[in-house]
Amino acid sequence: MRIEAVTQRKIIVELSAEDLRTLDMTYEALDYTSIETRRVIWVILDRVREATGCDIDPSGQLLIDAMPRPTGGCILFFTLRGGAAEPFSVGVPPQRILRKQDQLMLAYEFSDVNALLDCARSCACSAAEEDGALVGDSELYTDGKRFRLLLCPAQDIAALKNFFSEFGRLCGEGIYDISATREHWRCLTRERALESLAGQRAARPRRVLRESVPFRAGRISVNPF
Repeated sequence: MRIEAVTQRKIIVELSAEDLRTLDMTYEALDYTSIETRRVIWVILDRVREATGCDIDPSGQLLIDAMPRPTGGCILFFTLRGGAAEPFSVGVPPQRILRKQDQLMLAYEFSDVNALLDCARSCACSAAEEDGALVGDSELYTDGKRFRLLLCPAQDIAALKNFFSEFGRLCGEGIYDISATREHWRCLTRERALESLAGQRAARPRRVLRESVPFRAGRISVNPF
C-alpha cells in the first residue's frame, strides 16, 4: 500500500492486487452502500492516519474517487471538503461519495461556448453517421469563464482525441486531473452532457457572450446572448 499526503485534505492511496486480497476486497465489489466497502475504507484511513498523521473522518464531507490499476489493484483519491460543515454523507447518495472510474477519462477545456456547442453537435452527427459513438458518457463543468468536458471513451481513444482536439484543448486524463476538475469546478451536469448540449441552438455570429451563462444541472440551458 502506497500512501501520499498531497495536503491535509487530499490523500492518494495506491493498493496493489495483493493489498486488495489482504483486505478481502476487489475493485469490482467497491460500493459505498456495502458494509464491507465501508469497513475497508475505515481500515485504509487508519493506515493513512498512522503513516501521515492526517485524520480523515469518513463520516464527514468525504469524496472518494477510485480507478483500477493496469497491473491489478486500484488507486483511491480521498478528498475531505467543507471542514466542520454538515456531513456530506447526510442525504447524499452513496455513489456520490465513492465514484468509480472504470476506464480512462479525458478532460477537454473550451474557452468559447460556441466551440463547445459546435463540438457537441458534431459529435452527435458523427455518432449517427459513423460506426457508433466516440463517447460513452460525459460530464460538464465550468469555472465561470471556461468549460470542461469529462469524457469516457466508448471505443478508440486515439479517434476521440483526434476529434475533440479540433474543438477544445486536452487538459488532463486520469484520476488526478479528473478529481481536480470535479473538486474545483462547478458541475453543470453529471451525465450525458454531450447529448444535452447537442440540442442547444447555435449562437448568432458577432455577438458577445455575457459573463453570466445560466445552467441547470441535468438539463443544460446555454444562452449566448
